Amino acid sequence: MPSPFTNPIRSLSGRLALAVASAVAIALLLLTGLSTWREVERYAAAKREALRMTAQILAASAAQATAQGDEAAALSTLRAIAHGQALVYASVERADGEILAEQGIGLRLSDDIDLDRGSVSPLDLMTTRTLRVSVPILENARPIGRVVLVSDNRDLAERITEVGLTAVLAGLLALALGLAVSMGLQRSVTRPLAALARTMDGVRLGHDYSRRAEAGSGEVGALAESFNDLLRAVNERDRAIARYNAGLEEEIRLRTHDLIEAKQSADEANAAKSVFLATMSHEIRTPMNGMLVMAELLASADLPPRQRRYARVIARSGQSLLAIINDILDFAKVEAGRLEVERIPLSPRDVADTVVTLFAERAASAGLDLAAQIDADVPRTLLGDPVRLGQVLGNFVSNALKFTAAGHVLVRMAMEREASGPVLRIAVSDTGIGIPQDRLAGIFTAFTQADQSIARRFGGTGLGLSIAERLIAAMGGRVGVESRLGEGSTFWARIPVEGAESTEPMVRRAPAVPAAIRFGALGAATRAALSADLQAAGFCPVPSGNGHWILEASELRAGGRRPEGTGRVVALVPIGDDSGPGLIGAGLADAVLRRPLAQAEWRPLLAALAEGTPFAVEEPEANESPVALPSFAGARVLLADDSAVNREVAAEALGRFGVRDIVCVEDGQAAVEAAAASRFDLVLMDGSMPRLDGFGAAAAIRAREARDGAERVPIVALTAHVVGDGAESWQSAGMDGLLAKPFTLAQLGALLARHLPAAIGDAPVEVVPPPMPETSEVMLLDEPTIANLEELGDRDFLERILRLYVAQAPQALLALDDALAQDDAPAAARAAHGLKSMSANIGAAQVKDRAGAIERAARDGNLASLADGASGLDDLLARTMSALHLRLGLRAESGPDETARGQGALERC
Repeated sequence: MPSPFTNPIRSLSGRLALAVASAVAIALLLLTGLSTWREVERYAAAKREALRMTAQILAASAAQATAQGDEAAALSTLRAIAHGQALVYASVERADGEILAEQGIGLRLSDDIDLDRGSVSPLDLMTTRTLRVSVPILENARPIGRVVLVSDNRDLAERITEVGLTAVLAGLLALALGLAVSMGLQRSVTRPLAALARTMDGVRLGHDYSRRAEAGSGEVGALAESFNDLLRAVNERDRAIARYNAGLEEEIRLRTHDLIEAKQSADEANAAKSVFLATMSHEIRTPMNGMLVMAELLASADLPPRQRRYARVIARSGQSLLAIINDILDFAKVEAGRLEVERIPLSPRDVADTVVTLFAERAASAGLDLAAQIDADVPRTLLGDPVRLGQVLGNFVSNALKFTAAGHVLVRMAMEREASGPVLRIAVSDTGIGIPQDRLAGIFTAFTQADQSIARRFGGTGLGLSIAERLIAAMGGRVGVESRLGEGSTFWARIPVEGAESTEPMVRRAPAVPAAIRFGALGAATRAALSADLQAAGFCPVPSGNGHWILEASELRAGGRRPEGTGRVVALVPIGDDSGPGLIGAGLADAVLRRPLAQAEWRPLLAALAEGTPFAVEEPEANESPVALPSFAGARVLLADDSAVNREVAAEALGRFGVRDIVCVEDGQAAVEAAAASRFDLVLMDGSMPRLDGFGAAAAIRAREARDGAERVPIVALTAHVVGDGAESWQSAGMDGLLAKPFTLAQLGALLARHLPAAIGDAPVEVVPPPMPETSEVMLLDEPTIANLEELGDRDFLERILRLYVAQAPQALLALDDALAQDDAPAAARAAHGLKSMSANIGAAQVKDRAGAIERAARDGNLASLADGASGLDDLLARTMSALHLRLGLRAESGPDETARGQGALERC
């Protein structure tokens, strides 16, 4: 963009010259006009005086002639005097206006300006050609006539021209002086300004802030100096910015380095967390395996209906517990917000029964009344996730029991109608401490409790309600809480209902059945649940009179006799109390109902009570026959596991499906060699093994198959690692699946059916569990784990497993001692892991805990604490083995025959 000072028309000097010329011209015009105006006024005044003087002379000369009326004398006077005065007309008039004599054009114009009237406009003087004056003719001071003179004004133009010429000359002189002044200003003002403007253009276009304007004097010089100061300030700012940028780059580099270090630390912490979760998963799932298998076998046994229901509750609860453990351990999935819910048919009543049964012992030990009230309009089944729904309800009940010191906890399920459709409302009310109103908003926030003292008084992390809220949200519902401090709380969830099956109609009381129902000293929750169903069936609770009775078994035993009345008596017996049949046999009660109420028991009993039919709740159901497992008697299985105990347990589980041809190996390398030497229908491969782990062994087997063109054998990872690298490595190793420990017989059967040829399957094998073992008081052993092993096989199997442990445990201890002597932390970790694993499987609780601590220390590289951790392990193992001898009546020491029998069991697997 060109500078404005480079255009002469728009330059400051040009504008200044133009301004000077314009000012001179305007002043000239104004001065000329004013001079002309004043000149015309002076002309009019002078003309008036001259004409009046002439007229007065004529009036004096013509006075006698006018008085005498002598026209000739008056005319002679006019001719003698009115000469050379530029007069165009003169007349003498009598007093009556008659003209006595006249001289000139003889015609007076109507537009003559009368100078006698006073002020005359200069404009009028310049626009007319004649001027007129008149004076009176006096005789003895008496007017006798008038003299009138008319003169032209042609000399006015000459005088105006003279004035104009004078003004033009003065204007030209003023213009010359103005231009001279303008030139002087250009030298002192405009040129420095132009130079300053060029400097500014150079700075603007070239971004060269090192240039400086020429300093001058006066205001322009001050302006140039101010501009130079501005440039110096810009230079200083640029240098400061450069210094800041240099420092900023260094700061960014340092912060980036810190960020990288923080990220590395976070990655290491995350990796450590994953390792911890994987380790905890392995540790928790291992004892769960025995519990679930035992519960499953017990539930499929030929038991009385009530005990079979107890076993089924244990099995269902174990599966729910395992599912919850999986979600808690797989914390990465929770953090990523990838919670998934199933959509399968579920029974709300079964979910309620399972939950109240799970917490029955806890409620009883706390002296609380726990019950579930299910409204009649709740569907029989609906689409949802039974495990997740049970987890939510369990969290609500657990939370209520935790914060309730006295009173009751009531679970209620009811149907509600919202704008979006029907919803199932699940509510858990308690009579606990309550929640302050200002704490309700954050009650579902993770790791948050109503008060900091809550964790100290009641324990817990505050995570349960947050998990429940997220699970309900995943189901498309919402949660909430209502509470009053000191009076209790109600936690509720509303879940959309889809795929609902029609409700089971409530059986109404027959006319012949008494309507009155009397309650004993029941808890408030149990009374509320019973009253709701009884009233829906047509019964009416009354405080006295004849009718049916529902009361606690303890009341019946205390009274020692049947309550008065003609109705039936139903006794409520706490779960686990076996006095019910005795009450019925003694005639004190007609039926026994466990407490907390189970809908599966209460509904048939209520129907029989309403119809007046005999109670039949103790009769076995048609579909409660023992479970038959499929047989794969012709299958040949390779089982690889570094723990002899684990191999024996897996082999026994396979034996339940008729699998007898089992080859067991202790490490991955042996598994590769065995797979190359013989043909197998299935390979079960543990992940963590010495020499070569299971994943590496599977990859080696796949490589050999590809190289030799051999038929692909199914390989399944059988491991307790369900999180971390061990949970994902089976895919990259070429395995065909993963069976996580603990597994159920159904899961193992599904695995065998999926991977073994159909022709191998044979007739089903009926599962009949052995009797439960006797209880031991030896604290070194975990009796439930030993009972699980005995339930899995038989007495001979249990003895074989324990004898195998007696033979193998000292060898594992020797390997541990050797590793510690050589300061070999990895070898020590492997030896401790093997001892821990086999000890956990046979119930050597204290040895398992001590070996687990040594394993963790070895994996952490903490060699200094290994010696302390291993001290006393020899004595502990010796005492444990003595307890096993006492448990089975074995000899005090295991000689060569025992070791040989153990090795033989290992080879047979």
